[in-house]
Parts: sequence; C-alpha cells; structure tokens
Amino acid sequence: MRAKIIATILVLLIVPAGDLLACAVCSTAPGSQSGKSMAMAVWFLMAAIMGVLGGVGWFGFHLWRHERMPLEPHQELLDEDLKQYD
Repeated sequence: MRAKIIATILVLLIVPAGDLLACAVCSTAPGSQSGKSMAMAVWFLMAAIMGVLGGVGWFGFHLWRHERMPLEPHQELLDEDLKQYD
C-alpha cells in the first residue's frame, strides 16, 4: 500500500516537469507567433465544423417541419388508392 502511495506522489511530481522541457510549438509560449497561428487555425476549424453541423441540423428541422404539413390537393390525388376502381 505504501509503495502505491509513493509511486503516485512521484508520478504527480514528475509529470509537470515535462511541460518545462517542451519547445515553444508544443507549449505555445506566451506571445509566440506560432501559438497565435495555431489558435487561429483551431478556431477556424471549429467554425467550419459547427457550420456543417448547423447545416445538417437546419436541414433536419426543415424536413421535420415540412413532414407535418398537409399534402397539396394534387399530391393527394397521386397518393389515392385506385384499387377500389378495378
């Protein structure tokens, strides 16, 4: 039990040290141009994804709204069961 606690404490102390060894690209140093560029790229990709998902959601809502509308008179004639006239 004691070994698990010591191992956990050691892991928690060692893991943050990896952030100190990262370069400016990995850790995005404050004020670096590459960090700003990556942030803009992430926001652009998020906007593109949300635009596509919004379009899919709007199209689903459009289909749901039009599904509940009554049929036009000419469509009712096309969907009429003609077997009774045979």
